[in-house]
Amino acid sequence: MTPAPAPPPSPAPGAAAAAAAVAETLAARVTAIQQALREEEIGAWLLYDFHGSNPIASSVLGLDRIPNRGKNSRRWFYLIPARGTPRRIVHRIEPRALDLLPGETTVYLAWGELDRAIADAVGSVVATIGTSGGFAPSIAMEYSPLARLPYLSRVDAGTVELVRAAGAPVISSANLAQRFGGVLSPEARLDHVETGRRLHAIFGAAFARVRDAVRAGTPLTETALQRWILEKVDAEGLASADPPTVAVNEHSGDPHFDTQPATDVPIREGDFLLIDAWCKARRPGSVHADYTQVAFVGPSAPARHREIFEIVRDARDAAIRAVEEALAAGRSIRGCDVDDAARAVVRARGYGDRFLHRTGHSIGEEVHANGVHLDNLETRDERRLLDGTLVSVEPGIYLQEFGVRSEVNLLLDAGRAMVTTEPIQRELPALLA
Repeated sequence: MTPAPAPPPSPAPGAAAAAAAVAETLAARVTAIQQALREEEIGAWLLYDFHGSNPIASSVLGLDRIPNRGKNSRRWFYLIPARGTPRRIVHRIEPRALDLLPGETTVYLAWGELDRAIADAVGSVVATIGTSGGFAPSIAMEYSPLARLPYLSRVDAGTVELVRAAGAPVISSANLAQRFGGVLSPEARLDHVETGRRLHAIFGAAFARVRDAVRAGTPLTETALQRWILEKVDAEGLASADPPTVAVNEHSGDPHFDTQPATDVPIREGDFLLIDAWCKARRPGSVHADYTQVAFVGPSAPARHREIFEIVRDARDAAIRAVEEALAAGRSIRGCDVDDAARAVVRARGYGDRFLHRTGHSIGEEVHANGVHLDNLETRDERRLLDGTLVSVEPGIYLQEFGVRSEVNLLLDAGRAMVTTEPIQRELPALLA
């Protein structure tokens, strides 16, 4: 192998202390991962990235939080064995890409050197597990058999082939990634709850805005209400990567309707209105809140609208209840199980073919994060919901004339399932009642 280059010049005392603190934190994370590998009876976790193709790897290791980390233009691998010393495999052009992580370093230049480095690292796991006994020397990677979980499938087939050729089976890191990249810290949970409180208030104000405008005969359109919501989000010190969805009547029947000037319509008495908004605080590490609420712009909602709303509400509540009951019984529950609970309600009421998406998604620093999703339709997510998991719960029924979605956020915290902002919609509001 190409030898490692000479050590760099010593950093300034302040920078050295900061780097040492980061290294200590990362070392603790690696120790926790090794414990998890032994509990899960997995030989090693091989984390890999190339040009940012695997954000899960960087997030799990904490590399995405290192300021001025430098370039990431060459392949790197970091092998964490269940037992023994971790291994860093880095390119000669970027030899210090993983310096803050504990372990031994192998520097490669040519592709043949990389092949041998991987074979050596994987071989060490096979040898260690083989002599110590207890479980198979499998290697976990961000890979999903049959692409059942594409959110996790970040490692290309050729790299998986390379690891398998080294003599170890490759298994999915799905549960490990959920454990170390899909749960929130106590501080992040509190941040989410506070953001949710503010966003919930904005929803209430938005519906009041519609009510007042209609009663006064003041023109108000989808895009005008969208801009008004964005102004309120900004005034609360919050930010959203995308503007909210404001959808009237048949527009609400499109699950991913995009509110745009080209399709803009007025909001009038007798209309059905759906609002979907998501945002987070404007500071590093903040966590999103993401809600969808609906209302009828009139003194009383028609029976058809109430019927569809009640089915969606019952499906939402069935999903939440499934999680609550699992926690109370001390058993684990998977994302696909929660989706099944919600979907069964919709199917039993005759609208299974109009529930067109998963029941919910992972929420974190990104509104669609890398943790477990509530899904057994688009994908089959068998990851477990763990303490600190934050997901949306948002079943929907989409008809040609209108669609209903009811979205709340569910946090697993200290053994309980908590809807993070109350009250949630239990009846279809009539704004002019």
